[in-house]
Amino acid sequence: MLNKLSIRWKITITIAVLMFFIFTLCNLIQSALIQMSIMNQQQHRIEKRLNDTAAYLDEEYKTKRPNAASFAENKQYFEKIIQNNEMIRLIDIDGKEKFTVSRTMPKIHINKKDFGEIQKYRKNNQEILINSKVLHYKNFDGVLEVAMNVEIFSKLIKESFMILVLGTTISLILSILSGYFLSKKILNPIKNLNQTMIKIKNNQLKERVFVGETKDELSELGLLFNKMMDELEASITRQKRFVEDASHELRTPLAIIHGHLSLVNRWGKKDETVLENSLNTCINETNRMIILTNELLQLTKLEKNSEKIEQYAPTNINEVLNEIINNYQLLHEDLEIHFHTPNQIVDKANIAREHLMQILIILFDNAVKYSKEHTIIDITTTQVANKIEIKVEDNGIGIKEEDINHIFDRFYRADKARSRANGGNGLGLSIAKDLIENYGGNLQITSKNGEGTTAFITLNTI
Repeated sequence: MLNKLSIRWKITITIAVLMFFIFTLCNLIQSALIQMSIMNQQQHRIEKRLNDTAAYLDEEYKTKRPNAASFAENKQYFEKIIQNNEMIRLIDIDGKEKFTVSRTMPKIHINKKDFGEIQKYRKNNQEILINSKVLHYKNFDGVLEVAMNVEIFSKLIKESFMILVLGTTISLILSILSGYFLSKKILNPIKNLNQTMIKIKNNQLKERVFVGETKDELSELGLLFNKMMDELEASITRQKRFVEDASHELRTPLAIIHGHLSLVNRWGKKDETVLENSLNTCINETNRMIILTNELLQLTKLEKNSEKIEQYAPTNINEVLNEIINNYQLLHEDLEIHFHTPNQIVDKANIAREHLMQILIILFDNAVKYSKEHTIIDITTTQVANKIEIKVEDNGIGIKEEDINHIFDRFYRADKARSRANGGNGLGLSIAKDLIENYGGNLQITSKNGEGTTAFITLNTI
């Protein structure tokens, strides 16, 4: 049955049951302690009355013999000092009464076998305590009995118990109410989280959980959920933009190919110049799509971290740089490259050789594509502790300030027309950044429009 209840009612019932057992246990202990205390007081009181009375009689009959006249005098004396609900009686050893002093007490006879012990009796719905003591005097042996009616104290105990029961009932009701409102307050953040998740399910991705000023675990849960949703929304936005950009990038070469094939199909078959031009254009655009799809596949693999799982050997930075510098100087005669190594690189970098070459080729290609007529590339490598930094600086056209924050976005081009003319897809820097970060490194780009761009690669050593 509890499985069908809400968490709020489960908490309420749990608190109520727990509080009920605690209050009941405390009240039972308290009631028992009250009863023991009252009964101990009454027993002490009756023992004191018995001892005081016996001491008085001992003093009276120390020098004289007990007789009817002295018993009458004793009775008169005790009638003056006796209190309500008390009885003092003196009987001889045979049980014959000598005197009895009582105001509102019923007469009680105690068995001989109970002499010297406090006994409890009930008579006429009255609870009575009796204590007795054997007396020995000249020519008289008897028993002194003292009784007290403790019914008023029994009623007091019962009333106190009823008060405790009433208190337990009230406490139980209050605990149920407080448990309900407490659980409501505790579960409010979870309720808000649930409502927010329902809204998000209904395609309201911008909804977030309200987090107050409290610093408890539920607030941390709300903050974590909001952070997760921010990342998810950003990821969905990137994915949507990625799909749109990829569709746009593929649509352009497909449209070009379709246009040239339609041209050939209409009348270009007989014109060799038109046919050759259209075929070359289709091949170029097909190559562009192949490069684009390969780059997209690589980005997908990088997102899954599959590149990092493969085994690789640490890389000698200077060897890779020298190889790339030689290759680019052969390909570009007007390219001027300066290589600086202020301190000796003694360690190898924690990156696969082919990936480092791919990263550097991306940076070199950008430097060549977006440079002035005479391209100059300055390369500097330094090692500090367990970090190696590669700085690649060119004298190109630079990047505008409003574009610098988007250079790692996929398909982003600061100058779309110029980038397309240079054969760029806007994926190179995204691939380079993801590759470096997969190895625990970092890539930063600084640039000033019209003055050039500088790339900083930081890698860990082995």
